[in-house]
Parts: sequence; C-alpha cells; structure tokens
Amino acid sequence: MNSPVRFTALRGPALLAQPALNKDTAFSPAERRELELDGLLPAAVETIEQQVRRVWDGFQRLEDPLARFTYLSGLRQRNITLFHRFLQEHIEAVLPVVYTPTVGAVIEAYSHTDLPAAQGLYLTPDLLPQLPGLLRRAAPEAVDLLLVTDSEGILGIGDQGIGGIHICQGKLAVYTLCAGLNPERVLAVCLDVGTDRPSLLSDPLYPGLRRRRLRGAAYDAVLDGFVAAVEAELPGAFLHWEDFGSPQARRVLDRYRQRLPSFNDDIQGTSVVAAAAVLAACRGQGVRLEDQRIVIFGAGTAGCGIAKRLLRLLQARGLTLDEARARIWAIDRQGLLLENQDALSPVARPYARPAADAAGFGRDDEGRIGLLEVVRRVRPTVLIGTSTVAGAFNREVVDTMTAGLREGQGKEQTSGGQRPVILPLSNPTALAEATPADLITWSDGRALVASGSPFAPVRVGGRERSIGQCNNCLVFPGLGFACVAVGATTVSEAMIDAALTALVEQIPASRDPEQPLMPPMADSQRVGAAVAEAVALAAVAAGQARLATTADDARACLERARWRPSYRSLRPIMGASTATP
Repeated sequence: MNSPVRFTALRGPALLAQPALNKDTAFSPAERRELELDGLLPAAVETIEQQVRRVWDGFQRLEDPLARFTYLSGLRQRNITLFHRFLQEHIEAVLPVVYTPTVGAVIEAYSHTDLPAAQGLYLTPDLLPQLPGLLRRAAPEAVDLLLVTDSEGILGIGDQGIGGIHICQGKLAVYTLCAGLNPERVLAVCLDVGTDRPSLLSDPLYPGLRRRRLRGAAYDAVLDGFVAAVEAELPGAFLHWEDFGSPQARRVLDRYRQRLPSFNDDIQGTSVVAAAAVLAACRGQGVRLEDQRIVIFGAGTAGCGIAKRLLRLLQARGLTLDEARARIWAIDRQGLLLENQDALSPVARPYARPAADAAGFGRDDEGRIGLLEVVRRVRPTVLIGTSTVAGAFNREVVDTMTAGLREGQGKEQTSGGQRPVILPLSNPTALAEATPADLITWSDGRALVASGSPFAPVRVGGRERSIGQCNNCLVFPGLGFACVAVGATTVSEAMIDAALTALVEQIPASRDPEQPLMPPMADSQRVGAAVAEAVALAAVAAGQARLATTADDARACLERARWRPSYRSLRPIMGASTATP
C-alpha cells in the first residue's frame, strides 16, 4: 500500500531522473520550491488524470506498434507512476503493445532498434564471482520478485539472445497492472549464456555475448551461482523463470523450486489458462472433463505442461493415472507420441501412448502419424495447439473433428461432442494454428474457441461473439503477487490448483457457452485479485506462508502489499546533500 508521504534526499535534476519519484508536471508549488525544481518544469501544475490524457493523445498519434512501444518505454523510464496509471486506464489498447504480441516483434528487432536500454541485470558467465555485489547494485532496495530468462524459448520465435530482457520487462509491467506488485521491488534478469541463432552470431550490431550457448555443467554453474547469490542477498525472493528452452525449462524449475519459491509461466501459467478454458467449456455445456478426448498439438514446454495439468485434474476426478493418460493424445514433430519412439524427450515421454493404441492408423512417408489422422481416428472433443505451426488447424482438420463429433453423439465418452473446444494458443499472432473466425465459420458456429493472441470478435448468426484470449496475465500476476504478499515459502501444486479454480469462476463461458472462454482483458485486475486471494488462502491453509497464519491475516497482507499508481507527497530530507541518492 502506498504511504501518503515519501521523503527523499534527491534534489533538482537528480530527482527528475529518478523514475520512481518523478512526477513531471504534477509536482506541487511547495514541492518545486523545497526540492529545487523551480525553473526545471513548465509552469502548469497538473493532475495525473491530465497527464494520462496527454499520454493517450500522443499514443493515438502513433500507428505503428513498435513506435508505440518505444513511446511507452521512454515514459516507463522517466515516470513509473504515470506509466502504470496509463496502463490501468487503457488496458485493452495498451496491453498488446507492452506485452504480447508487440513485444515479440520488439525482441526480434532488438539489435537494430533505437530503444531505451531495457532496465535490468545482464549476467554473463564471467560475472559469476561478482554476483552478490551486482545484485546489491542492481537492487539497492529490497526485491520481492525476480523475473529471469535465458532467452532460448521466447514466445514462438525461439532463441533471441539478450533481446529476451524485454519479455521480462513486459511481464513485470503486467504484474503491477493486474495484481498491484510494487514496480520498485522487482528485477528483470537476463542470463546471457550465448545464443545459437546464426543471424545473431554473425550480426556486428548484436550487443550480447557472441558465442554459442553454454550447455551441460557450464550452464548449470551459471544457474547455481545465480540462485546461490539470490539466496544470500535476497532470501525468500520469488523466482519467475521465463522462456527457457524446452530442454531446460522443466529441469530448471525442478532443480530450484525447493530452494526458493519458483514458478515457470510457460509450464505452469499456460497450463492453468488452458485447463481453465477446458473446464469452463465443460461446465458451460454441462459435461464432464473425464468424458473428453483431448488432442494436444505441440508437445514442447507449454503442451506438456498442459498435459500434466489435465492429468492432475482427471485424477482428482477419480481416474487412475492410466485412465487419465488414455484421455490425452499428444502430437509433436515426430507425429503422434508413441512409447516405442526413440526420439522422445524426457518431458514428452509421459504422454506417449502404447504403440497398440495406434494400430491401423495411417502414416506419412516418414512413418509419422499426423494431426489429421489422429483427429480422424480419435474424434477429439478438445483440440489444443501449442505448436507454433501457423495454419495447422485447417478446414479439413476442423471439418473432420466436427463431423466426427456429430457421428459420435450418444456413444461412450462423446457427451462433450456437441460443441468442439478448439484452443489455438501459439503466439505471436502470425504463428496461431488458426484464426477464430475460420474455426467458427468452418464449424458452422459450433466451435468454442479461445486463442493465445488477441483477435477481433467474430460475427455469428447476426451477433458478435467475443474471442477469449488464453493470456497468462490472468494467472501469473495474482499468483506471484500473493506469494510475495504472504511470504510463501514455496509454490505448491495446491496453490496452482487454487489459482485455476479461481480463474474458472471468472470465465463467462462457465455459465453460458455462447460467452467467451476467458474473461476480457478489461477485467484482468478483478481476476488478478480473485486469483491472488485464492492462492494466499491456499498458502496459509498449508502452513506455507511466513507472514500470515489465518485467512484474515492473508487478506490483510494482500491489501498492505498492493501498490497503486498514484502520486505521493514528496518531502525533502533536510540537510542532505543534493548529490546524495
């Protein structure tokens, strides 16, 4: 919670250069006089509401998303409070600029764009001995949450080197916007362990470490050194692991989650929003999750995370592990995952089916069982895409799925077949497996659709149907904020389950299948608050909260920790040198 008055030793230009304290034209006459700002600002004393209107006018004059991103990056590095107030007032227009999908284009253009340097900590292997001091320098105040990436698996665009710092900054903005995490108590960290992208290695303007990525023991040494330094300098801090490559993401999460409260949004956050959409679709239609047949196209970090979450939910409904696995069919580059395949990754292996399950299935020239054949044989009720294969859910796939469900009505495990659930979750937008408009048109308006990127409403039968976005910002801000607020000692599966349950309650389609499969982004703050309360209560109930022992304690912790984008009165520390930070 923001206290009404803040004291500072800074004066004049040094104060205006501090984004957490700068108020631009909102400094009062008394503040200008006492803080040596007279003559450094225009004469008008403005409210934050007036400033937001001016920022909005400037934002609207820019049509190019990259130009808008640059404009807002400059604001963020000048005036944190105004930046977050602007986001709050214009969530639906601004969120796609500071977060997905625009941030993907920003990262790809990182080496050739004149952007303000993204604030954060850039750690190369040679800096390992200096890590404790670097953390103290980068975070002179207490840090509650670190958002960390090695940039190997950025969105759907893969290895992007140190450009991944922008995904960290984007998500930190979302933490504050959707949940109220204090932006002064967070830190973006890019682990610069090299890059395997040839275009970056050969680019003379690439500013990161120009060498192949570290692997094996050398890579682990960087991670171990980083985590040890955080434990020593920032004990109890929350680690949000972001956009690690598929070979590393699950391993890194499992390696450190018992040392510090840890969360991987690509694995856990994506799994929650996807599973919540499926549960909401089932509830809205009055059908059971355990009666669904689920095809997941894309068995990487996100797809396997979704499969694991669904297995957990199915088992919670009384199915054995084998029975739960029988409901899920996973497809990757080698086609349908089967137990007798040699190239299965450790992450994907649990979702491979017995070879006998695919007896008689058609195969391509390379012996793979593709998506269309699986849809034809399985007749899925739920189709989830995490493949980054644009257009994979084509008309033939959708027609086959829809026809198969019509034929299967009334037979065992087809009670959900009346309305196919299709989730093309890959982003950015250009990599989506299908557009919602096509899916709804091809299915004669029957498909229940949520996407990974924002899409315009689709006209169906004379009315517009809004498309829910399976955006992780509906989960991770509330979850991470709750862990910080109550001092969670771990991020347990029960806490993640609580976040999922809270999200389902907020989804309109859980009450009416004609409504969106996700809440609108305009409701993201309300959703964030509901998720945060559910997670905080789950932490307290399990005895995993350092700062709260009762439900009332937890709610009080949430309120105290919530930061709001409003200016505070600034008073000088009398007698301090104007050069003192």
